[in-house]
Amino acid sequence: MASTEDAVIYQDVFEASPDPIMIHDADTGTVVRANQAAGALLGCTPDDIVGMHVGEFSPPGFSTADANDLIAEAATSGSAQVEWATEGPDSTDQLVEVTLKRAALGDETRVVAFIHDVTSIRERERKHAEQSEQLHTLMGNLPVVVFTLDPDGVFTYSAGKGLEGLGMEPGDLEGTSVFETYSEYPDIITAVEKALDGEEVRVTQEVDNLVFETWYRPVFDDSGQLKQVVSVARDITALKRREERVEALSDATNELLYSRTETAAADTVTQIAQRIVDQPLAAIWSHDSGDDTLYPIGATAKATDFAGVETAADLPPMGPDSDENRIFHTSEPTVIEDYQKLSNPSAPAMPMRTLLCLPLDDQGMLCIGSETVASFDGDERFLLEILASTAAAALERIERETRLKSKQAELERSNEALQQFAYIASHDLQEPLRMVSSYVDLLDSEYGDDLDEEAAEYMAFAVDGAHRMQEMVDALLRYSRVETKAGDFEETDPEAVLDRTLDALQMRIEEVDATITAESLPRVDADSNQVGQVFQNLLENAIEYATEAGIEPRIEVSAEEDDGMVTFTVSDNGPGIPAADREEVFDIFHRAGAHDTEGTGIGLAVCQRIVLRHDGRIWVEPSDDGAIFKFTLPAVTEVNGDD
Repeated sequence: MASTEDAVIYQDVFEASPDPIMIHDADTGTVVRANQAAGALLGCTPDDIVGMHVGEFSPPGFSTADANDLIAEAATSGSAQVEWATEGPDSTDQLVEVTLKRAALGDETRVVAFIHDVTSIRERERKHAEQSEQLHTLMGNLPVVVFTLDPDGVFTYSAGKGLEGLGMEPGDLEGTSVFETYSEYPDIITAVEKALDGEEVRVTQEVDNLVFETWYRPVFDDSGQLKQVVSVARDITALKRREERVEALSDATNELLYSRTETAAADTVTQIAQRIVDQPLAAIWSHDSGDDTLYPIGATAKATDFAGVETAADLPPMGPDSDENRIFHTSEPTVIEDYQKLSNPSAPAMPMRTLLCLPLDDQGMLCIGSETVASFDGDERFLLEILASTAAAALERIERETRLKSKQAELERSNEALQQFAYIASHDLQEPLRMVSSYVDLLDSEYGDDLDEEAAEYMAFAVDGAHRMQEMVDALLRYSRVETKAGDFEETDPEAVLDRTLDALQMRIEEVDATITAESLPRVDADSNQVGQVFQNLLENAIEYATEAGIEPRIEVSAEEDDGMVTFTVSDNGPGIPAADREEVFDIFHRAGAHDTEGTGIGLAVCQRIVLRHDGRIWVEPSDDGAIFKFTLPAVTEVNGDD
């Protein structure tokens, strides 16, 4: 039995307890004692509670009989427990947990009810349960796989919607060893070993045709020992597929830049189209505006096999009345949901179902087909339309280049024939022309004194004509030799070439007291002999025409380099060139204006031919004071210099 001192202590504890406490008679269930907290709970004094039955203050549905049964249970077994939803003094709802304990007080058996407000606890538990359910739902629907491994590499948890792609359910991996389950995947084993060694790992891994981006994070306890590895694997298969499609499209763009034939471009486009949509049936047709028909120019091997033909060229054309031709003329990408339902297909016997038609501007049409009724997603359509646009541009470029090459070949043949004609004509004319000249000179010397004045004049005309004809033939021969007797291009110093040209013209320069000045001239990549011909022809013309006009010749030569070309300027103070002659002045045998000086009119034509051979150009600048000629030659670059 407790001492008086202990009894006082127990009494103080009983009264000071913040939780309500009631003591019940084990036989009747009535309250025999209550503390202040119990009074506060029921909104009355402790004395008012004494003698009350539990049913008088218990929540609805819990009667005095129920309470007495529970009290009797506690008195017999030693304890019992119940949870009530009650209304507190301030009319707020409360959840209280009532714990009944058997107690021997003196010679009597009592049941002590300890009442604890668990409202906030239950609210926290409810929220925790909700959060757990939300987390479970989230984990079950996220397109990821979440798993944990113990220090031995055994799965302790696995969840996530990403498991569906692997044919698994949440929890299927739990209890299995990662080293056994994924023994055939060395990348996974290596990553796990690193994580178990304490290293955080991020890696891209392939599992059963799926691609995962996986993060392994070690978790340690307070002592620094590994507790587990937490991992999240995100399925990025679709993302990688999009990346591959974009890469395929980029490859197509690069390849099409270097395609030189329609067939090569068609092969590239069909192969890339197949990679973009995983559909092996791809073919491309070229439009012939002459008969308004689309003719096949390229196809995948699967497409020709499906059509039962050997080559792409054997595929059926799309005539003017076909449904495909009609789609081509709309210029709009079109999906034929079921090819078998077309009223006028170009290949009615073809067991094609879905067909995507992509017109390539005026060039033709790209078609991607499926043996089944299928659909093309937005990404596929977008990338295919970009491919179609790129293909159209490539085919248009190839068409232009083909026409240009044809014209170039035609011009080269014409130019070669012209050169051959000029050389042969001038060469073969030399001998008969010399014979005519010789006999005319012989007649003049032998019988000139016997001729009357009119006959002598005729003879003079014949002699002059023969001499001029000889000069023209010689000039024509020089003109043809610009190509036939040309030298190689090499680094050339124009200043040295000009010095040699001035040496050759020294006597004439001194004779007419001409002044020729030159600035610094950049080096060029050219045939040095032909550069000298250009300088000589321009300087001779400037000297002769200024002298003819009674002007003391002053000539300036300058040059400047820009964008890989050197522009030379030769200006003089002569009579200049009439505006009407500035373009025709380079025509063969053309001489601008009326002149007393002799000449064939071939010099500037030779200059132009030489400059054009160097991929340059020559022209006359407008001027009110003398003539200004400009011409361009390729500058010496570092590459040229190294070569």
